[in-house]
Amino acid sequence: MTTTPLQQGDLPSWLIPEDKDVDPDSPDNIIPSVRANLLAEGERARRELELVAYEAVFERALVDIASGQPLTSTIESDYRDINYQRMLAWIHKDEARRARYYEAQEIGAEVVASQMLVIADADDLLEDVQRSTLRINTRKWLLGVWNRKRFGEVKQIEQNVTVNLSEAMAAAQQRADARVIDVKARVINE
Repeated sequence: MTTTPLQQGDLPSWLIPEDKDVDPDSPDNIIPSVRANLLAEGERARRELELVAYEAVFERALVDIASGQPLTSTIESDYRDINYQRMLAWIHKDEARRARYYEAQEIGAEVVASQMLVIADADDLLEDVQRSTLRINTRKWLLGVWNRKRFGEVKQIEQNVTVNLSEAMAAAQQRADARVIDVKARVINE
């Protein structure tokens, strides 16, 4: 963003301190509180423009994500200079946006799953097997992230624990009785 120097007469007279030795056209002579307000207003305007850009990119990103493309590819192909982390934080701030984003990822996971079949069934003898394996493994990982319920790895831990309830209840009763006696002893001593 380029700024142009202030020209003579650009500043209204109320912005300039009342000092006879002050050059009224110098930007350094703006009243400090007014300067701070102008900077804050400029920051607010920049933030509003950023939010408008996020809205526009988000709608296109949902379509791209649902077709199996990551959010980064949408942002990189956009002509605006959008920060990936800030956009992702903006998506996650709103529950409805986050839900739409995750829904697009679930749809995109289906597309990526079909791509895996095409890669695995390739008839091309010139294709590098290691490269194909990497492509499939990357897509498998992405499926687990985008749609954990359907494609994520399920880890089950089986554990057999035998508990004797009568012994556990007796131990609990002993602990409770010890606390009651301790409290009574403290009350008597005080």
